[in-house]
Amino acid sequence: MRVTFNTFPDTLLGRLQSLGGEQNKALTQLSTGQRISAPSDDAPAMQRILNLRTEKKQNQQFYRNATDGLEVSKVTFSSLDQIKDLVVRSSELAAGVNGVTSEQEFKAKAAEIDQLIQQGINVANTKLRGNYLFSGDSNSTLPFVEARTAGKITSVTYNGSSSESKIHIGEGESASIIVGSSADENRAIAATLTSLIALRDAMQATPSSTKAQSVMSLRSNSTASSLHTIEDTILSALSRAGTIQYRLETVQKDLELRYESSEKLISTDADVDFAEATVRLNRSQMAYQAAIQSGAKIQNNSLLDYLR
Repeated sequence: MRVTFNTFPDTLLGRLQSLGGEQNKALTQLSTGQRISAPSDDAPAMQRILNLRTEKKQNQQFYRNATDGLEVSKVTFSSLDQIKDLVVRSSELAAGVNGVTSEQEFKAKAAEIDQLIQQGINVANTKLRGNYLFSGDSNSTLPFVEARTAGKITSVTYNGSSSESKIHIGEGESASIIVGSSADENRAIAATLTSLIALRDAMQATPSSTKAQSVMSLRSNSTASSLHTIEDTILSALSRAGTIQYRLETVQKDLELRYESSEKLISTDADVDFAEATVRLNRSQMAYQAAIQSGAKIQNNSLLDYLR
């Protein structure tokens, strides 16, 4: 077989290029700490890494949603607790009318209830980060609109959405959760304020000829008795808000564990073994130097050197 003059230089050049590529790959892995820099390095591992990174980003978003939802739930709980306190105090005032002996006492109680109504409106229209808490999924809409006469609140109307505001804390519809108040709870707040207005107006009305008749009229007033029913609704809303907070805190812990697991799995496929990469680098450098030296010696010889 005839061996051409260019066969050895071409073979040597190819070998040097191959060894140089191995050195560059090892150097890149050692400098970046990553075993895979291109899909061609390990296609199955790259696919696993991409899937895990996608899952990790989703979990990060779910964690942010849970964090925001937990904040909303806590503020909602606090606001509902304030409204519950208003209802309790109004019930106490309504129950204490049997001890009223003068028109002035009626007016004093009515004035206190009027302040409770004002406070109730402020709490019901609470904002968090520019969004209303009690307007459902229309968080830019003022939820409770009051009508005033001579500076006094005469009616309150719920103006929010009938749909609840939900957040996603996982994949699937079952992972959606209502973090604020429900539409029924918002309507109960409006009913609370309406009952307080009716109670205040009843206490401000001109008493009849005998104080006892006025007292009996207030005690039999359905508005006063309905406050107990409304209080039960608010307590139920508080219980639900507490349950939501517990669930969100549990979800946060689960997402933290899943994030750490994803990081470990990605590290298993992507991170380089520094000891193994160093050995490969040294081995390829030695082979590269040996190839250069042997090539230089062989190139100095010719066919005449072998003729005697």
